[in-house]
Amino acid sequence: MLRPSLTSSPLMLSLRSLSPLAIRSCRSWIYSNLATLRLINRTLALPRTPAIVWPIHRNTRSTSSAQVDSQVYIGQSGCHYSIERVLQEETFPLRRVYLATASNQNFILKYVHEVNFDDLQDINNKLRGSTNYVRLVKDTIPEKSMFIFQYFADHLLRLVQKDLPLTVTKRILKDALRGLAELHDHDIIHTDIKPDNILIDWKEHQGGIVIEQVQLGDLEDAAQIPPGTHMVGKQAGNWMWRSPEAHARGPVDKPSDIFSFALVCIYAVHKRVIFAVGEEELDEGVERLAVVIERQISYFADADGLSGFLKHLGDNPWVPVFEVTRDGFNKDNPRRPFSLWGDVDEELKDLICAMTNFDPEKRITAREALAHKWFEGA
Repeated sequence: MLRPSLTSSPLMLSLRSLSPLAIRSCRSWIYSNLATLRLINRTLALPRTPAIVWPIHRNTRSTSSAQVDSQVYIGQSGCHYSIERVLQEETFPLRRVYLATASNQNFILKYVHEVNFDDLQDINNKLRGSTNYVRLVKDTIPEKSMFIFQYFADHLLRLVQKDLPLTVTKRILKDALRGLAELHDHDIIHTDIKPDNILIDWKEHQGGIVIEQVQLGDLEDAAQIPPGTHMVGKQAGNWMWRSPEAHARGPVDKPSDIFSFALVCIYAVHKRVIFAVGEEELDEGVERLAVVIERQISYFADADGLSGFLKHLGDNPWVPVFEVTRDGFNKDNPRRPFSLWGDVDEELKDLICAMTNFDPEKRITAREALAHKWFEGA
């Protein structure tokens, strides 16, 4: 298959020697061509073998107020689940996530794409008996391709708004990181680490918050990655929490989860989604993803890390995007390294920098992060 030539395009110019007008021109080229690069990535066979591609299958919207007629589903265990209401629904095709009750307990009934059902059941079975910090399937309804999960009252994205004490925040993050470490111990990558996938049961006690249980949830996009292989071909995860290599459609592996978890830590402690980009921040014709990539390089990339990252990408059509963005920083557009942010605790800063090294091969592991001084006593 022929690959488009980029050697004569504005991407290959060095921006350091260009005028601000020329720099803006080159960036405009990047912004306008990101959509083209996405199309290129869908058609190119990237040179990584063996490659694992996990299909994207969800397009959900919240329907928390929706009500359904009285209905009972019977799980493979024989348990009867009475549907209470719809929590989410997929639009193409119409599939729903239900809140249900059985034996005076709440459960989640969730459709899983038929293509993924057996593989995800295998992943759950591999973890069963060896994890306390990952939410696993409690029951199944195979004929409806549904998994049944324990119900959690809250998640980190919402609970953080309660202005939690730092000790509570650390406890939540450490338990979630334990879950991630358990996944990685089994060579399973989550691929969609974000605050609303950190599930929490808590209660108020004497004016404070007591955490009863924390689990890492939503394994529907998880993948078993054998040693020596990578996931290639999917822009895995949510764009606000995604690693740089996931933006480039791989190679993705355990370090990609670690990068995303670092962003969750920043959000949990500082209530900042640092890669959120509002419509009001976008100039006409500018792609949101271009701004995210620029911020990722600005905050977390140094020369060695970016060099290792580009080597990690190999023969990937997105390499020039990162190169031209790198070269766009100068005295008029300086980088803003996270390591120099003044409002961040130094121990947390050290942990985040170790988890977000731009070179995936140099990021610390989940087990190493758990042993970091910032988590002591949590």
